[in-house]
Amino acid sequence: MNMDDAPIEILVFGKSQEEDEDHISSVVQYQNATDRQIEAFAITMIYYDAFNEKEAAVRGIDDDLQPGQIWRGGWSIYGEPRFVKTAVAYVSAVRFINGEIWKADMEKIMEAAGKRPELSFLSETKMLEIEKE
Repeated sequence: MNMDDAPIEILVFGKSQEEDEDHISSVVQYQNATDRQIEAFAITMIYYDAFNEKEAAVRGIDDDLQPGQIWRGGWSIYGEPRFVKTAVAYVSAVRFINGEIWKADMEKIMEAAGKRPELSFLSETKMLEIEKE
């Protein structure tokens, strides 16, 4: 889910093909939507069960994203993926190279989280298609 003012845009979010029965694994493809270098950032992923209750959550942290750069990351958390039905991913914090910190507006995140799609598997082909655009 993308917020209008987020410095990073999430292009793709879904289940990883490398998922096993004890871990919920996701892949996120994202782009620096600014003309500024990003020193570090956090992407939060929240997974919900069939009853729309939180099953698990993970906050993935990465670094060094150049202006306009597209990259992807994969994160895994202990849990049973068979119970996960929907999920959201959002950029929760960004630190620019000059030390300025941007944080997501949690009221907007919680409002948008109620409109989450089913989490599906992503193919490597889909990722490559987006990188070429």
